Amino acid sequence: MVSATATAGTHATVTARTAGGRLGALAGLAFSFFFFMGTAMLDLPHGVSDREMVAWWTDSGHQATTVVSMYSFVLAGLCFLVFLAKLRSRLLTAEGGTGELTSLAVASGAVFVAMLFVAAAARGGIGFAIKSPVGNEVLPGADTLRYYPTIGYAALGAGGLLAAAVTMATTSWLIVRTAVFGRWLAWVGAAAALVIVLANVALSGVMVIPAMLVWTVATSVALGRGDTRTRTTAKADAHDIAAAVSPPSAP
Repeated sequence: MVSATATAGTHATVTARTAGGRLGALAGLAFSFFFFMGTAMLDLPHGVSDREMVAWWTDSGHQATTVVSMYSFVLAGLCFLVFLAKLRSRLLTAEGGTGELTSLAVASGAVFVAMLFVAAAARGGIGFAIKSPVGNEVLPGADTLRYYPTIGYAALGAGGLLAAAVTMATTSWLIVRTAVFGRWLAWVGAAAALVIVLANVALSGVMVIPAMLVWTVATSVALGRGDTRTRTTAKADAHDIAAAVSPPSAP
């Protein structure tokens, strides 16, 4: 009876961990989709005259696109929080102890989400103020149209993606230390973090959004596949427990 209970408990733990990993994988893939769509759908004008800037923003379709892009970023951030929560469970289990490195990875990821929300407001704030029946505001001047969205580029590129680079680098170090995922993911994370840092040195942080997407998709794949080593160890532990509590055979 004790053996069966112990084995069932271990099996339930492994099943819950696998289900959580799959949810984290889906959340990570959903983040990548919304983040990519929110970025790709909006091509704000740069280096144009004041007249051309005002003409672009006067278009109702462009205004609507900025709002859709804003909500895409918000949905991406919410999905990334779910992805972070599931990633935290795996990293903390592997790290053990107080989980300081896991806390650093998750906190940095939360900073990225906060900056992503700032970028969302910067992308869609003007369009929202004009299109919303609550706001119904008039189009601001050319200088505001030119520089207000730049707040989003600065917040996401300098603050958000650098924070994400800390999450990538910390996760990669934990993988090397604990083998919680395959070593290949550590290399992907280290390379993506380095690319983001170098891009920010060149004041081009937002240009390396693809590095963030590649890392998230790769980590989602690792979460979805599950930790084979952990499942194998759990089965071995269950076998050891069963052997330890089983009564000895009669002579």
